Amino acid sequence: MSQLLNNKALMLITLLSLGLLASACKPSAEKLVQDGNEQFGEEAYMEALAAYQQANFEDPELAEPYYNAANALYREEAYPEALTLMQEALKFADEESLVESGLFNMGNSTYNTQDFGGAVEAYKQALLVDPADQDAKYNLELALQQQQQQEQEQEQEQEQEQDQEQEQEGEQEQEQQEGQGEDDQQESEDQSQGDQNQEEEQEEGDQEQEQDQSQNDQNNEQQENNEQQDGQGQPQDGQNEDEQQPSQMPPPGQRMTAEQARQLLAAIAQESETLQEHLGQIFVAPPIPPVQDW
Repeated sequence: MSQLLNNKALMLITLLSLGLLASACKPSAEKLVQDGNEQFGEEAYMEALAAYQQANFEDPELAEPYYNAANALYREEAYPEALTLMQEALKFADEESLVESGLFNMGNSTYNTQDFGGAVEAYKQALLVDPADQDAKYNLELALQQQQQQEQEQEQEQEQEQDQEQEQEGEQEQEQQEGQGEDDQQESEDQSQGDQNQEEEQEEGDQEQEQDQSQNDQNNEQQENNEQQDGQGQPQDGQNEDEQQPSQMPPPGQRMTAEQARQLLAAIAQESETLQEHLGQIFVAPPIPPVQDW
């Protein structure tokens, strides 16, 4: 990178210039400027600055103390403060050489604050005052190069920031999609588990129902078996009683006695048989004897 040309020399109040400034400069201000210049030459910039500031106090409208104080601050690399004092010097400068040097030095201070656009304008103003100033031309070209490079860097930074923002947005979107996928998977698993639990509950209910049905069938079967056993252990109505009573029918070929008739009527009243059936049993025709072969 090319080296920036330094500020132009101090505005020294020599014996020649003293005669020209005698009417405008108080004797105390002149002496303070000379003391400051001596300190400046010895590179005691802060002591020189104090002398220049005291001269400004004695004569606030004198341009040289502002100009020299700005140069002292510039050597201390206090560029913003140097720029401010140089602007004050230009307010009171009435010599073309002081104006041109002040604009040039303003460009240098602005350049060192990385304000390359401001430096370009200051150098242009200096060239308008003195188009033949080669130092101003050189520094102007250097400031234009730095300005272009700065703009390119800013564009690259903006592109990088945009890329980072897009990348972050993409990552966030991907995380949201992954989170949604996990939620959907969890929901699907929960649904599957719920269906499985429902099927198991249904199977358990069916098994319990089958067991209850089987138990009921067994109970019914046991009850039927018990009823059958009870029926076998007791005599049926109208069966054994007839077997235990003596026969009411008379032998074949005999008439029914009064006692037999009474028993017959009593049996008819007790049992469900009809009179016709009893009569059929009682009045049985005697068998016809076979014909003897004489």
